[in-house]
Order: sequence, then C-alpha cells, then structure tokens
Amino acid sequence: MIRSTLRTAALAALIGAALPAHAVVSNFDTDADGWTAAGDIEGPLTWTATGGNPAGHVLIDDLTTGGVTYFVAPLAFLGNKSGALGMDLTFDLMQVYPGGANQFVSPDVLLQGNGLTLAFDTPVNPGNGTWTSYVVPLTAAGWKLNSLSGAAATSEQFASVLASLTSLKIRAEYQTGADVGHLDNVALVPEPATNAMILLGLAGVALAARRRIAR
Repeated sequence: MIRSTLRTAALAALIGAALPAHAVVSNFDTDADGWTAAGDIEGPLTWTATGGNPAGHVLIDDLTTGGVTYFVAPLAFLGNKSGALGMDLTFDLMQVYPGGANQFVSPDVLLQGNGLTLAFDTPVNPGNGTWTSYVVPLTAAGWKLNSLSGAAATSEQFASVLASLTSLKIRAEYQTGADVGHLDNVALVPEPATNAMILLGLAGVALAARRRIAR
C-alpha cells in the first residue's frame, strides 16, 4: 500500500511539473507596469486610470511620421519562457486617429532571443476608437524570420527564441501620420483545454489511489 501511494505521489508530481507556467499579466490598473515605448517615441509610456478595457491602460501619442512605434514589454515577460511554448499571447489594442484611415503594414508582434527575430502579422488592425482583442499563438505557425516577408520560422527556431527571450514588442502605430496607440490586458496564458485535461487526469489518479488504500 505504501509503495502504491509513493508511486501515485510521484506520478502526481510529474503531472504537476508538466503544467504550464503561471500566467504573466499586465492589466495596467495601477500603473504602466514597466512597459516602455520604442521607435518614433522612446521611453516611458503615458498611463491613465480610465479608458481601458476596462479601468486603466497605457498609451503612446505619436505625432511624428516615417517610422513605427512599439509597446515594449518589461522584464517579467522576458528570460526563459520555454514554459510558454504552446500558450497564447493575448492583449487588447485601440488606435485613435483623425480623418480618414491611412493604415500601413508592419510586424504587429516582435520576439527576439538567441540572436533571432520573429515577426507576426495579426489578421486585423485595431479599431479606431474601439478596443480589439488579440490571441497570438506561441507556436511557430504564422511567425516569420526578421520581417513579414522573411522565411517561415521553424519549431526549433521558435523554441530557441522563447528559451532566452530578450525582447517582446507589440505594435502601437498603424496609421501614417499622427495617431494614438492604446494597450491593455497583456498576458501569457495557458491553454485552458490543456490545463483542464491535465487536472482531470490528476484528479483521477488521486481518486484511484484513495480507492486502493480503502481496500
């Protein structure tokens, strides 16, 4: 009985170790959470306690032309993020621009690590004055090397970047000319279905162990 219990405990530990890492989240309810700007605008972001999706959020007011500005993630989102492989990067964006739409194409998400740069193009641009939610899968599918016209990233290259992530950037500027980019609710989150299956299996192991002990 003791041997069986030990085997059950060991199996439970292995299953627990297989669970995805805890989510890293920036909801900007109290401050900018260490996020900065890079590109046309460099340095700190503007944080506001209202106007987010919901509550607080950050924004970049870009009055210049000719480049592209990005929201830059803080250290909490960087480092060895191998545990995020197969998860999702989720966030909310809004752009505000005067006059008619004059959108341009550029990488919407950039990841850098181990000497590699990966670029991703989301299906749609953020709404003008309305929040748009994004789910970007953290697998090689859809990611390109260096630019949107680059070669498709391999699974090995994607895993290498996540193993030593040095930069995570989310595009803030979509409009040629003056515009304001808004960001909220950034998260690296586990796949819910995967977690549910693992936890269900763990519960089954524990129940079986209890029944054997009861006998």
